[in-house]
Amino acid sequence: MPIPTPRQALKATGKSASKADIYQRIYDAIVEHRLMPGTKLSEERVAELFSVSRTQVRGVLQRLAVEQLVTLIPNRGAFVTTPSVDEAHDVLEVRRTLEPAIVRRLMDRIAAGKAPQAVKQLRALVKREQQAHANGDRRSAVRLSGEFHVVLAELSGSSLLTRMMRELTPLTCLAILTFEAPTGAACPNDEHTLLIDAIEAGRGDEAVALMAEHLHHIEKSLNLHQEEEPEIDLAEALLG
Repeated sequence: MPIPTPRQALKATGKSASKADIYQRIYDAIVEHRLMPGTKLSEERVAELFSVSRTQVRGVLQRLAVEQLVTLIPNRGAFVTTPSVDEAHDVLEVRRTLEPAIVRRLMDRIAAGKAPQAVKQLRALVKREQQAHANGDRRSAVRLSGEFHVVLAELSGSSLLTRMMRELTPLTCLAILTFEAPTGAACPNDEHTLLIDAIEAGRGDEAVALMAEHLHHIEKSLNLHQEEEPEIDLAEALLG
């Protein structure tokens, strides 16, 4: 028997989706690179897909706008955010500050016996990521790659760092979708394995350096050196 799609499963229950359901669907679609920057999210169409009112959809879109995943344009509607070069740089700079600290914090918890299953959990996640790559399941591979960084924050024991990483992950995805170079490999999964090895061995300085290098590789895979379009001289354009 074929596995039902989320849409078929929703119809089968005869229930409309909650705001949390709709939010998670849109979030996952961005993380899995199924929703591209600039895609219009019509209130009417989204409401139809989830069997809810436009008012409910509007609330979800406003939440996504606060998280900078959606851009609301008056009289035009909601669009999946297309980050600027400066915004992409900003997201990666914040991650370079946060994630080495997350690694340090996690290693301290492991050393104190407060996260005994952390390494096992991380290896299981990377194994799923590698299997997705082997199966040609790019959507799952991309989602699991981002999830690895969120789980690191969760295992560090900080709800604040976890929330921040959960917000930064889709913003990074939007930057990758907007600026990824044709030959780029945004998140090499072998680097995740090397990082886990260093964490398990208790090599703190090496683990921090590997995380910094990993984030540097992500940024290097993006074409963030695009020249800005010259400002158009309106008089020349209209009267020249």
